[in-house]
Formats: sequence, structure tokens, C-alpha cells
Amino acid sequence: MSELMLVIGNKNYSSWSLRPWILMKRLGLEFREVLVRLDEPDSKDEIEKYG
Repeated sequence: MSELMLVIGNKNYSSWSLRPWILMKRLGLEFREVLVRLDEPDSKDEIEKYG
């Protein structure tokens, strides 16, 4: 199985980012977390790398 990767925004600003993170932790899944800071000037570019 390939590595799971969760691309999320800052959990303090985005509850939509927090929800899948909580679910994956509760299910005991191993995953790599990639944080995209939503309050930075290059946020849009970072999001587009993964979207």
C-alpha cells in the first residue's frame, strides 16, 4: 500500500483540516502530514502543488 499523505491547513484556522486529521488518528492510520500555512503570502502556490 502506498503511503498516506494528509495535506492540511493550519488546524487553528481551519476546522476542515482538523476533521480528517482527528479521524485518521482515531483509526490508528499511519500518514504523513503536510502543513500548508494559510496565513502566508505563498499559501495559494503551496495549495496548488497538492490540489
